[in-house]
Amino acid sequence: MRERTDEKTGRTVRQLTDAPDGASVGYFRQCKYLPDGRLIGHTHGRPHSYLGLDPESGQVETLQFPGHVLRLTCSSGRAYCFDHKTRQVLAVERPGCAPVRLGELPEGDLKPTEIDITEDGRTVVIAERVQPPEDVNPPPGRDAAKLLAWMARPRSGNMWSYDLKEGKLTHVLHLSDRCPIHIDPSPADPRLVKFSHDMYDAFCQRIWTVRVDGSALTPIRPQERGELVTHEFWWPGGQLIGYKYQDRRNDPTIEQLPWGEYSPIPTQLGLAGLDGRERYLSDPLNHYHSHVFVSRDCKWLCGEGTDSRSFVYVAPFSMDSTRVDFVPLVSIHTPYIAFSPGQHVNAGFSADARWLVYNDTMDGKLQVCAVRVEL
Repeated sequence: MRERTDEKTGRTVRQLTDAPDGASVGYFRQCKYLPDGRLIGHTHGRPHSYLGLDPESGQVETLQFPGHVLRLTCSSGRAYCFDHKTRQVLAVERPGCAPVRLGELPEGDLKPTEIDITEDGRTVVIAERVQPPEDVNPPPGRDAAKLLAWMARPRSGNMWSYDLKEGKLTHVLHLSDRCPIHIDPSPADPRLVKFSHDMYDAFCQRIWTVRVDGSALTPIRPQERGELVTHEFWWPGGQLIGYKYQDRRNDPTIEQLPWGEYSPIPTQLGLAGLDGRERYLSDPLNHYHSHVFVSRDCKWLCGEGTDSRSFVYVAPFSMDSTRVDFVPLVSIHTPYIAFSPGQHVNAGFSADARWLVYNDTMDGKLQVCAVRVEL
């Protein structure tokens, strides 16, 4: 572990990894906690190794899992893994333990682009995107017309569920002019899945839930054209869904400036219930963040600044107040790219919410860093 003083905030930063090819913690909405409270990260390069990270002590341990980790369950701490070669789904109680085979995905024409598994480890949920390979990535640069044309490109998609216990494949839904993305099973209900549409966030209904048998398709926080809802995530407990909101219904710049970070409209934090109704909407935040996320005790929010605001931030949170004041903790040194997952910061809290753990570029490589959560 290395420590340094941030050049702009004066706070102490702990660099937890120094991997030759780089290392990182996963996407902001993924569960990152091992049963003992450590966070999980991974090295870059091929093959990559999983890491157990303790920001308090600075210790980093290489972990052994039987394949790609799909999910660390909040309830039991069990890890569910997928072996891409054998298509097997396996469970391990903790890293290094003997894996238990749960089943394998059926052979056939199914070409998964996203795979996840429900909290009980019974049902694999699969997103399938049908589009030319050259259309996968958005156009580089800040050309609004090209970006909107890319978002309107021809494509289709499907969602499937596979019951490992019964060996049953179910077609959950088909989308004829868009694809399902951000497949994210509920942390509380093993039959419920949250997902999004891969359209421009202000011109479509962004967030949905559906049951794994294809029933109860529900729009979450129903939108009018011009209402931008994005970067959705499960709130702790699984009864609410969080998101960022911009009301651009009367914004004449919406097509010239489709990027949320360059919009003249302020950003707010919203929470909706599973019936789709909005339950909370904050006052305008002090600026746009690539992602906003929450600690397990719901007492802290973290944010990732965008262009010209390259910091990780924290804010105290209470459902009883609509005021959210983000404070910058440390600088981010990764160059910012518009319409991308920020700078791959992926900020999240330690299990006890004493540390904010995030990715930043050090000596040309992305590494995992930590800073104490204190104002």
